[in-house]
Amino acid sequence: MNKVRMLGILLLIIGTIAQFTLENDMTDFISGGLVGGGIALLLNGQFKAR
Repeated sequence: MNKVRMLGILLLIIGTIAQFTLENDMTDFISGGLVGGGIALLLNGQFKAR
């Protein structure tokens, strides 16, 4: 597993934990962005475009 996919898993975990532990409208927005970015990095797995 490369570093980008590990970063995606980390963002996914942080986003889900932040969504359930923090109570604020802005944190819901930020955690949604973190989860979305984590899923994108997990599926893509690379930074360079072809």
